[in-house]
This record gives sequence, C-alpha cells and structure tokens, in this order.
Amino acid sequence: MKQIKILFLLMSLVFATTSCDLDLAPDSSVPEDEALRTMNDCDAWVVGIYSAFKNSALYSGNLTLLPDIQADMAYAALKTNTGFYTNFYQWNIKSTTDEVAAVYNGLYTIVARCNFFLDYKGQVEANLTEKDKDNFKKRLGEVYFARAMAYAELIRMFCEPMTSANANTEDMGISLPSTYKESVQVVKRSTLLESYEQVINDLKLAEENLPDSRTAADTPYFSKGAVYALRARIYMFMGMGDLKRDANNEYLKKSVEAATKVIKLGVYELSDAVNSIYKIGSNVYSDYQLMWNFDASDEIIWKIAMSSDSYGGALGKYLLGYNNSTYSPQYHFSESILELYDDGDYRASVFCSQIEDVNGDKVFAITKYPGNTDLDGGETRNFVNMPKPLRLSEVYLVRAEAYYWLNDDEKAQKDLSSVKRKRIKGFGSVGAGGDDLLKEIKNERARELFMEGFRLSDLKRWHDPIKREKQLYSMEGSINSGLEVKYTDAKYRFTTWPIPKHEIEATNGLIVGNASNN
Repeated sequence: MKQIKILFLLMSLVFATTSCDLDLAPDSSVPEDEALRTMNDCDAWVVGIYSAFKNSALYSGNLTLLPDIQADMAYAALKTNTGFYTNFYQWNIKSTTDEVAAVYNGLYTIVARCNFFLDYKGQVEANLTEKDKDNFKKRLGEVYFARAMAYAELIRMFCEPMTSANANTEDMGISLPSTYKESVQVVKRSTLLESYEQVINDLKLAEENLPDSRTAADTPYFSKGAVYALRARIYMFMGMGDLKRDANNEYLKKSVEAATKVIKLGVYELSDAVNSIYKIGSNVYSDYQLMWNFDASDEIIWKIAMSSDSYGGALGKYLLGYNNSTYSPQYHFSESILELYDDGDYRASVFCSQIEDVNGDKVFAITKYPGNTDLDGGETRNFVNMPKPLRLSEVYLVRAEAYYWLNDDEKAQKDLSSVKRKRIKGFGSVGAGGDDLLKEIKNERARELFMEGFRLSDLKRWHDPIKREKQLYSMEGSINSGLEVKYTDAKYRFTTWPIPKHEIEATNGLIVGNASNN
C-alpha cells in the first residue's frame, strides 16, 4: 500500500507532476487511506495546502517575477546581473527550462493536495461531531478555493486567451485531474472552456462552504471576498478574448457582478498613498507604504502568510542585491514604465528609487519589495515580503476593464478614478473615452500591478507587442533592451509558456505541448 510521510507532506514544498507521486520514506508514515480521518487531520492537511503556496516557484518568486521580467517592466543590469532569470529576459524559454517546470509542478502540487482531501473527506464527515461541522465546512471551502486558484494560474500561464473560435478546441486547456487515487488514469488536457468552467465550479463550491464572517484582518485565509475577486478576474478573461466591445457579453456582466460583490462587502478599503498618517519609530508612512513595507492593509484580500522562521522566496533579494553595504541589483526599473506615472503619483516613489550601485552608477532600483522587518530583521536582510495575490485595487481595475468591453465608458472611468484618487495627490477624475480609455486602463494596470506577475498575460490577451527601449546601464541588443516581439511574430508564442517536457514524456504524449514547445 502506498505510504505517505504525513508531516513531511504537510510542511514541505514537494514538486510533483500532474500524476503526482508523493511516495516518501516508510518511517513515520501511515497508510494513505488512514491519513484523513479526524477533524485534526483536516486542519493539518489544509495547513499543508496553505503552506504549498509559499513555494518560491510561485508567488514568492517565479510566478510573480518571471512574467514581468519576460515582458517590459524590468531591465537586466549591464554590470551586476549574474544570469539571474536572463533565460526568460532573453526569451530563451524551453520545455526543459527549470523555472517553467517549477511553476507547473508547484501549482499541480496544490491540486494534488486538494484532490487528496476531496477523495477522503467522506471518512471525516462520517465521524463529525455537531461542534465540528462548521469547521469542516470551512476547511472544505478552503480546499475548493485553493484548487480554483491553482487551476486559474495554470490557465493564465500555460494556455492561450480564450476566444469564441478556440473555446472548445481539444487540448488547449489544462489537465483537470479530479482525484488523487492511483487507479485513475492520467487526464489529457481539456478545452479552454472546460478549464474555466472547472475554476468557476470550484469557486461556487468554495462560496457555499466558506463562512461569511471573515474580515480584513483574516487576509491569510481564503474568504468569500477572495472567491468573488478571483471570479471577477476569471470572467473578465473569458469575456474579453475576442477584443470586441459588446454590451450583452454575459461573461463580462458576471465579472462586474463578482467585482461589485467584493466592493460592497465593506470589508476591504483602498489604501491611501497620498496621506502619511502612521508613525513607526522615526519614520512616517502612508497606508499604501505600510502595505508594501509591513504587508498590512485593509486593501489586501488574500496574502500568503509568512513568519520569520517560515517563509518562501525573497522577492526583493535579487532585485536589490543589497549586502548591508552596497547594491548589486540584478534588474533595474523600466524607465518607459516609470514615465507612465504622473507627477504626484506616490506609487513611483514606493516602487522605485534612484541609488548608487556597487560600481558607482546611479540606477533606478526596484524597491516594491523592501523586506518586511518583522520577517527578516536580522543582521543580513533577506528582503522577504508576503505576496498579495488578491487586492482590492485589482478588483477595481478588473471591473473597469469589464465595463469598457461592455461599452460603458462612464462606469469604467469611475472605477479608474477611484483607484487613482488614492494614489495621486490632487487627482480629479478620468475623462478619456473609447480607445484612449482602453489605453488608460492598460497603463493603470502597469502602474498599479508593477512586478506582481500580470504584465505578460495582460499583453498576451490584448495582443499587444512586448517592446523594450534602450536604457542606460542595462544589457543591450535585440534580445535585451532592444527587444520587440509583435503579435504576428512567431516568437510571440512564448507568451504562453511551454508544457514541461517531463510531463509530456511521463504521460506518453497523452498531454500535448503548446506552440512554444516547438
């Protein structure tokens, strides 16, 4: 019988393929069908699912940094980049690239843990006491949301945008294993529509089981606010794929409905970047600065909880390259993105600072992840921050874009203005309409979501080119600062990452690759 070393499975970040093999050493192990029987087992298993999101291949590393580095938000430093992520920066991406496999495997590890819980939940339900029923229901909701989140990210990074033409095409979606059990055969890739519908169904089950009572202080936990936020994002992706404005688009209407639910909860509030209202020691911070310095804000819908002795990757470590005396940043802030910020936009000073590096060059450093001192305040800082995959500002931007594609410029303008008033001193309201409004929505996503991992998938779904411009102290050439990849170029296929080679081989070709696999 298959043996699982439970403590290791729960707390470690193992990598696994779709057909996850979690065989571990027989010592300190229990049979698979005895691993989930009590409410304590459920609690521990869900802790393991939350822990899997800390994986440095996901939000605390690759999944956050790589898409923006591959696009146009960061420029490889000419003198201080040591090869960190340059394979993505230079678009040298293959099905054998370690970082691709790490993201893919990390997300499917979460799926496998969720499926194990769902396979054996009946054993727990059969022995539940009355007082445990609410807690079990909450745990079930958390598992469904975790699987939805993992599937949603797999679709975003490893699939083409869904259109009316490709929605039902075989093998364009992701593999959707619904069980962990060994007897089930490997599952081939679904259609895009089936993949999205699985996410929507999981979110429905999460909503039915998660409690109503969670507040903004509960941001390390999945909530109905998180359900609505992810649903809004997913429906927006589903509805705008044809790049056509349509007031009757049902997907976009559902996106607006879900985003509105988040906003009307009254639990979350946009951070104020304009007014400095908090004093910590000798320093004064705005609410927005607190969000990035100390990972605390009522704007956060879900963050990945970390502690000083339990964290994943360090988002700011290589971006800053600080060794307590000098800076050797791997990447510089994109000056073309920096130019998008208006005078009085406080985000620019939070995300970017001009510093003198180890060579004496004055460069634009990426300071969005300065390190939470509560996590790494030791002699040598690691620059660890808790990732924030779901924030209220993104919900406003999703709704603004959905309104745009629904041909409702006025409501889109209002949502954009709501965000910008909290970020820009003295800002009034957005007045752009039509194509200019879409341009402003795109620019606002670049400004607000800088280095949060959205840029590549945004450009891909808009069919926009990936273009960099020559920048001082950055690597030069057509694959570096001179990169330009148009939608019609063959190279554009790499905006959708290849399916890892090992996954195709392990399934004897049942799981097929993407155009970027060729």
